[in-house]
Amino acid sequence: MNRASRRAPLSFSGKISSRMEEAESLCLRIRDTLEANGLAQLCFRAELLARESLANAILHGNRRDVDKTIEFRFAVGREWIRIEVGDQGPGFCWRKRLRRKPNRAACSGRGLELYSLYAERVRFNRSGNRITLWLSRKQI
Repeated sequence: MNRASRRAPLSFSGKISSRMEEAESLCLRIRDTLEANGLAQLCFRAELLARESLANAILHGNRRDVDKTIEFRFAVGREWIRIEVGDQGPGFCWRKRLRRKPNRAACSGRGLELYSLYAERVRFNRSGNRITLWLSRKQI
């Protein structure tokens, strides 16, 4: 089998219920996809960002309601990796949160800081229940 035929598809999308186990399965699928395509050096960043955004959607957006779903899209392009997560919650005022300094001693509330540290670009929809993150394929 040649190297090109072993490569995994470079994108996938779908819906999951608000369960951490399903989020973890998506993160492992991201790792497998990146490793199968020679991008193992990006696994940590991609998994961290996906795990954080999925956890926020489950815990804060859908409030652990397993009857609500989370939409997920993952795509690897020539220059960028894009991760998109949307939940069925009411959203949050992300503009106000961006102006606040994170409490480093808190057990939660560091997602926006993680996004800014590990993603080159972060975008929320207007209501704040969908996030799109872009990671450069180039090593920084």
